[in-house]
Amino acid sequence: MKANGLELHEIKSKTVLFKIGNLKEALSIFNSTGYIVVYLDYKVLIGKVNSENLEFYKDERIKEKYIQKLRIFNRDRELLIWRDNNELKGRLRIDGEGQTIYAVDANQVLWGTKKEKLGNGWIKLKEDRGTELIIPYDENVEIDDKKNRLFILTRNYIDSEEIQATYFDCRFVDFGNRRI
Repeated sequence: MKANGLELHEIKSKTVLFKIGNLKEALSIFNSTGYIVVYLDYKVLIGKVNSENLEFYKDERIKEKYIQKLRIFNRDRELLIWRDNNELKGRLRIDGEGQTIYAVDANQVLWGTKKEKLGNGWIKLKEDRGTELIIPYDENVEIDDKKNRLFILTRNYIDSEEIQATYFDCRFVDFGNRRI
């Protein structure tokens, strides 16, 4: 069923919770390629990831002590890490395995109605008021303030054990481009 841009799915999914010592350990837990969104004390970075390293625009590096939260994700899984009392904790969600549940997919439009090509597979999305996002994405994608926008696909997991169904978890799935 698809209504108002939302799509309901019945899927298999499972989670594992744990403490994380450092980012190298996090990469081995994720053990795949995908994207990363890092919320630092002073900014947000978006990059690419594989099982051995993180790649940000202009080889920017992050210091673990400034991480508030980060999401490493692809179409099959997401590793969510957050800081709790100077300790990194994590949740790995894997779709396609585990128990059968319902989830709703939604396209969340990103800030940015203007695009600047940065080279080597990176683009900058900008707004007139100064907001900017640098993203590893197809440099030929069409972005404008009309209908061509970049979005992030999110998956929202439903708990229907209660009288009223509620979302109990959410993960990033992929970046995409579409006409809105």
